[in-house]
Amino acid sequence: MQYIKKVAFICFPGFQALDLVGPMEVFSLAKGAEESGYESCLLSYQGGPITSASGMTITTEKFMSLEGFDSLIIVGGHQVTQHNPHQYLIPYIQEQKTKVKRIVSICTGAFLLARAGLLAHQKVTTHWSCTEQLKALVPSAEVIEDALYIKSGNIYTSAGISAGMDLALSLVEEDHGKSLSISIARELVLFYHRPGGQKQFSDLLQAQSVTHDKVKLACVYIQENLIQELTVSSLAEYVNMSSRNFSRQFTEQLGLPPGKYVQKSRVERAKYYLEQGQLSIAQVANKVGINSITVLSRLFKKYLAISPNDYKKRFYKTSK
Repeated sequence: MQYIKKVAFICFPGFQALDLVGPMEVFSLAKGAEESGYESCLLSYQGGPITSASGMTITTEKFMSLEGFDSLIIVGGHQVTQHNPHQYLIPYIQEQKTKVKRIVSICTGAFLLARAGLLAHQKVTTHWSCTEQLKALVPSAEVIEDALYIKSGNIYTSAGISAGMDLALSLVEEDHGKSLSISIARELVLFYHRPGGQKQFSDLLQAQSVTHDKVKLACVYIQENLIQELTVSSLAEYVNMSSRNFSRQFTEQLGLPPGKYVQKSRVERAKYYLEQGQLSIAQVANKVGINSITVLSRLFKKYLAISPNDYKKRFYKTSK
């Protein structure tokens, strides 16, 4: 049985450094029992030094046959969404697609897979800001906007940048088991399986970037106190504002009223607990401040079009 998995990363001038470094760090820590792990190879068209968009320079090998490799991973870069200045990558990807077990894209690397004809009729994802562009490029693909990563056959796509580490952890679990994946996540101080999808994190980033200090304070308080009664009046009192002014400012800053933000935050946290599979539906409801299976079910159907029980059955990750 093969325990050392060979992984090839495709790089090009102006690539997104974290798309490469994040997964590589995950793979570098995948050293469990029986010499399990990964051997990573960095490839570019001509080989030699390649510089990322942030100025980091790496040393690469020239394109080669990937016969015997487990994975081909294509990193992203801002320039590949609008056009393809690296057209030479496409025939190489097409040539290697039958030689590797799986083909993976990180962030906007999905656009290179799309131009190579590999995403037609597939379920895929990419950075949340580029999903509409990807839909236009591959109309037959089902582009999932709120996913950190998607597996569709032997095609794996991930959302924006840091989601490449989430995908890498899932590949480690697939190759070497859940316990090793969890230990790597712990070492890197990462969620083993992050709660919710990328839309949640874009929403949270928006909350972190609000300009109104008291609205920002309220957002932090909500995330840290979901079990509490988070009414508009109680939140307004906490940040020393009138209820009317608080509600108006919050809605202007976040694009949704406080009550809906609280509901969505509770649903996202509930999703995380359900994915862990250790709590009953009633216990999950209590932990997110809902205290009613009926209300939790209503909110899940409102925002996710699925019941908590069905969500748990679909997304709970059992040990390998």
